[in-house]
Amino acid sequence: MGKDVIIACDFESAEKTLAFLDRFTGRRPFVKIGMELFYAAGPAIVREIKRRGHKIFLDLKLHDIPNTVKKTMAVLSGLDADIVNLHAAGTRRMMEAALEGLTRPDGTRPLLIAVTQLTSTDRQSLEEELLIREPMEDVVLRYAQNAADAGLDGVVCSPLEARRVHEVCGSGFLTVTPGVRFADGEKGDQKRVMTPAQAKAAGADYIVVGRPITQADDPVAAYERCLAEFADDGPEAVSGGCSPAPGTETLKTKIAADLLQIRAVFFRPDEPFTWASGIKSPVYCDNRLTLSDPAVRTDVEEGLAALIRTHYPEAEALMGTSTAGIAHAAITAQLMGLPMGYVRSGAKDHGRRNQIEGRLESGQKVVVVEDLISTGGSVLEVVEVLRAAGAEVLGIVSIFTYGMKKGLERLAAAQVKNVSLTDFDTVAQAAADRGYIRPADVARLIAFRNDPSDESWIGGAI
Repeated sequence: MGKDVIIACDFESAEKTLAFLDRFTGRRPFVKIGMELFYAAGPAIVREIKRRGHKIFLDLKLHDIPNTVKKTMAVLSGLDADIVNLHAAGTRRMMEAALEGLTRPDGTRPLLIAVTQLTSTDRQSLEEELLIREPMEDVVLRYAQNAADAGLDGVVCSPLEARRVHEVCGSGFLTVTPGVRFADGEKGDQKRVMTPAQAKAAGADYIVVGRPITQADDPVAAYERCLAEFADDGPEAVSGGCSPAPGTETLKTKIAADLLQIRAVFFRPDEPFTWASGIKSPVYCDNRLTLSDPAVRTDVEEGLAALIRTHYPEAEALMGTSTAGIAHAAITAQLMGLPMGYVRSGAKDHGRRNQIEGRLESGQKVVVVEDLISTGGSVLEVVEVLRAAGAEVLGIVSIFTYGMKKGLERLAAAQVKNVSLTDFDTVAQAAADRGYIRPADVARLIAFRNDPSDESWIGGAI
């Protein structure tokens, strides 16, 4: 399960919040906006932090009659937060109404999670004040199951209950866990706490950390300490600018969730699209949409840079494919401090009649940047153009690959390596995990991927 740290920006003003975030030069950590800040600064602070490229957990904990919560969620959906929440104690009916209100006309919505029991609540207060006699874990698990039954994406729980929530509700059911403190830090008003490393071992997906970071002498160092203790290591781990989505195990599944969220990849197995070739397809893919969402764009470009550093450490230049790969190559090259150019689909019919734009030295070690790969024909044409010009093509990085047999065979025959941020199978499974499609549809989608010319998957027949 992928890991990330959410910073609780519990400040009393927009000015203090933005000054705090300004300290994270070159990073865009996931942030939580709670009631204190939201009531002080209003919706404008959500929009401004989102504009800066951060992902946002809008922690307002709605709890009211179903109709009121539904209408409120419809308003919150317009703020473009990534996660919003409510109290599970409001009943399944309230949670179902919230989900309905949160869903936009185009079918998209933020993730919706439910608070089970606050981490400031202990066994004594549960029994003596709330008159709940059941064990804390049983209460949390029942609330989590109610949230799952209502169609929600996950819960807020203490790290102590995270593993059991996954056992009961599934590995793709999100656990967001406050109550995390450093081993040498103060607990404050939290009763049920763990360290970041303990929360990781317990199976938490996100940890929410406030004062140990915001009140630290060096907040950036404290945040990086949290990441080091909690986040997965290695090139596919999530770092400060890349935050995971529910059910993620690697960068691959996190990017899959990003693409689904912005509808860059959209599945319609019951009403197939028709490709120019006449093939019926259950998927629509337009990764250019990643350029329009600052947070997703950051995830993609930092992810591409991580793949290049890992798989092609000798890279001396990046070359984008025309036109889809040009912007991604430019941004990634900027992040890596590398020169960049691009290859046209054909030579210009005027001027110097270039097909390669930008400076390319003979023998230069080049990585090709592509947005998606299906049968591999177009990107291999780019590789051949670069090779003919004297470049040493180390390989390809791409955002998305179908993994089609024809494409894999072509790449192998040309002796070209491709590494993608995500792939068709991963996105299909993420779509099922998040309710975009039925779980039974995954097999139909894979059948299409295996042989696009065989239409037996249409109508559910495989």
